[in-house]
Amino acid sequence: MTARKGPVTIREMTLEDAPAVSALADRLVGQDYYPPGLVRRYLERARTAIGTLSYVAERDGQLVGFRFVLPPGRWDEGRGSGLTPERWPGPLSEAGYFQSCFVDHAEMGRGIGRRLAERAFADLRRVGATLVVAHSWKESPHDSSRRYLKRLGFAAVAEHPRYWAEVDYLCGGCKQPDCVCTAIEMVKVLPPA
Repeated sequence: MTARKGPVTIREMTLEDAPAVSALADRLVGQDYYPPGLVRRYLERARTAIGTLSYVAERDGQLVGFRFVLPPGRWDEGRGSGLTPERWPGPLSEAGYFQSCFVDHAEMGRGIGRRLAERAFADLRRVGATLVVAHSWKESPHDSSRRYLKRLGFAAVAEHPRYWAEVDYLCGGCKQPDCVCTAIEMVKVLPPA
């Protein structure tokens, strides 16, 4: 008989989560994509008057997923190179940014990514965002990155070849330190609360 797993809880990410977030990202996306120092810098940028707009998912005290979210006015680019605000249905000054979402492979398909996104959408509305921008990974297995964002209501507006080429990490997808993967820039309009 297998031990039953407890429920998944979603909470704000804290500075104490940096090592676990970094370790999960290393395993899922590539070595050094989110070193602990960068996690701490993103948490600083995610702070708002209502709290930190970045979240972790835990099961039985273990980190099983996370989402970085940047509020309007606290970002002007993603992790890589490529942004086309002229194609968005609203201004950058009203846009939140979905920096990254990663869920442990053993926990995928259980709605954790959706729960992290729904929490972010609610909090972004509370700080005045009218749209959310994200970059999906075109080469993701089974097109899962784009499909996930599309199910959340995002629409593609542009493609950016070699989007992550200047990020100093070993890409888990193309297995190159000078990543050749393509990002699909996607946007979602947030309906009023």
